[in-house]
Amino acid sequence: MAECADLKPLFPGRSLRCATEEFSAFLVQFLNGAEDNMQYRWWLSLQESHARFSISEAQRQAWLGLMNETLISEIDNQEVRAGLQSLFATAASYIVDSVESDIEQPELQDRWNQQLLLEKLLVEIKSGTEDGAITFARGFANRRSVFIGCLARMLQSATPRFLDFTLESLRVDPQLKTTRFNGRSLIHFAASEACLPIVAELLNLGVDPNVTDNGGYPPLYRAAGTSRDPDGVDVVSALIDAGAKVNYAGGSSKSTPLHAAARHGNDRIAERLLAAGASPTIVDKKGHSPLDRAINCRKTLVVKIIEAAAKHESRFTESRKV
Repeated sequence: MAECADLKPLFPGRSLRCATEEFSAFLVQFLNGAEDNMQYRWWLSLQESHARFSISEAQRQAWLGLMNETLISEIDNQEVRAGLQSLFATAASYIVDSVESDIEQPELQDRWNQQLLLEKLLVEIKSGTEDGAITFARGFANRRSVFIGCLARMLQSATPRFLDFTLESLRVDPQLKTTRFNGRSLIHFAASEACLPIVAELLNLGVDPNVTDNGGYPPLYRAAGTSRDPDGVDVVSALIDAGAKVNYAGGSSKSTPLHAAARHGNDRIAERLLAAGASPTIVDKKGHSPLDRAINCRKTLVVKIIEAAAKHESRFTESRKV
């Protein structure tokens, strides 16, 4: 089909699975569906999720044509079908041209207005407009998964007032401690951003330091790979002190936190993990040790740290044999 050929550059993968899951999760979010079904949602903002693409008018029309064909073949109710056709046309115009048009069906228009508020909230967070962002965010507190996504974005900005708002939100609604967005709970997001106050608060609320996200990785792995080393070493220490397993090999890669620290060149975190008993010789699914990761990623300082630890471990092992 000509439409598929037009759209192929936007879907370069071997299958449409990821795109289908993402689109389905958006509809669940948009239609106020079960929050557990939103975990394939990578982005809260439609415009942000499409920003990496340069979408032409021909591609927009091709996508709308295929969506209309699907709606006609799958939905008999003309009112529902017309409402969804109007929604998709409105969303496509907004994504491509930033045009805010109306949807014919009132309920869908109300939901679209909510989506536009969410889009504006993320703009406010990005621009550091604290009052506006917090005001908008409060409007999503009853949708916990979406709210966690908003709080995660606030943590990324490292703005003190956003941090205070996140702490306040946890105290008002402790159930947020286990709520997930994009398969991760708040402790995974906070660990990735090296945000010690949030990690400490969540641990105080009883969050398991070894809880894994939907990818199979615990907070310690996320903290070890933070882009905010040396701040991350404090989070790593807090998680270890709370009982995090330093040699847990998780996810599809079967990597340990030391693998993550090595790959990202986080030398202080590597030292802290090794001091806590992390093994420098454990291999991941591909047979690579943390030292291999550090060498492959050209993290010279971490290479030296792990080499010294590996030699010490080897000498210790040999002495025990004797």
